[in-house]
Amino acid sequence: MKTNLYFGRREKVSHVLKTIREDRKDWPNSENIFVVNSDKKLIGIIDFNKLVNSKPDARLEEIMSRKFEAITDHSHQYHVARLAIKRGAETIPVIDQQGVFLGIIDAGQTLKILHEEHIEDLMRFSGIMANEAEFDTAKISSQKMVIQRLPWLILGLLGGIFATKVVSLFDHTLEKELSLAFFIPVIVYINAAVGAQTQTILVRSLSFEKVDIKRFLFKELRVVLIMGFVLSISITAFAFLWLKEGSIAPIIGLSMFAGVLSSAVVGTLIPTALSHFKKDPAIGTGPFATVIQDILSLVIYFTIANLLLF
Repeated sequence: MKTNLYFGRREKVSHVLKTIREDRKDWPNSENIFVVNSDKKLIGIIDFNKLVNSKPDARLEEIMSRKFEAITDHSHQYHVARLAIKRGAETIPVIDQQGVFLGIIDAGQTLKILHEEHIEDLMRFSGIMANEAEFDTAKISSQKMVIQRLPWLILGLLGGIFATKVVSLFDHTLEKELSLAFFIPVIVYINAAVGAQTQTILVRSLSFEKVDIKRFLFKELRVVLIMGFVLSISITAFAFLWLKEGSIAPIIGLSMFAGVLSSAVVGTLIPTALSHFKKDPAIGTGPFATVIQDILSLVIYFTIANLLLF
């Protein structure tokens, strides 16, 4: 953490610029300088461009901005990432519990933190780790990695077995129209892909800020309505041209549309439920949500087929 970036509020612009020129070799990579009072408490921030363009005899307290956000020395590093993204800031000021200026997280450190947070999110998304302390490839044993990863894969296997059972329950539907089986992979894949997009967006948002779930879901449904319409029209046209059968194409299209809508709901509700119960919401974006969505996709598909064929 860099510390030589602060000045007293009554110091003049000319003095600050002179100090920067003299110490330019050791000057941290920052777009701001920070203003403190006599107790070393952070009271303002000045953009470097504003400093350079100010009158030499102007005092820092006259040109500083009192509107700023800082993190404390007890903050988790994801707060740094959230603040950097929210404000588009390259440097983040750090204060203690009493507001005393301690230094900054510079651009290089911020980039490193953003990278670490991204890797952690990916690991949670895969269901491999529940928190950042659980994953260190240099130290973790093969046995522990198996223990962390295998339960999620077993869950996926059980879900796959159940999905197979669901298909078997509709064997009479497949006997009547075998061509329905051709479209199972694409229906399941597209629904899972849309759900994954929703989950990723929501989990990333939950990592950095409080999310209004109702507002998020309504907005996501509006987006998914458009995507679902385009996808369902496309698959309907393909099914009609390929099979040259008017009764099957509508089933495929309606199933695609309904499944895509359900994906947005599932992709929103599972991370939300986990967050509500104080669990890491990113866990729900892995095999658990995928299994639920796959089963739901099959149920929707064959239910619509039954309604339109019989």
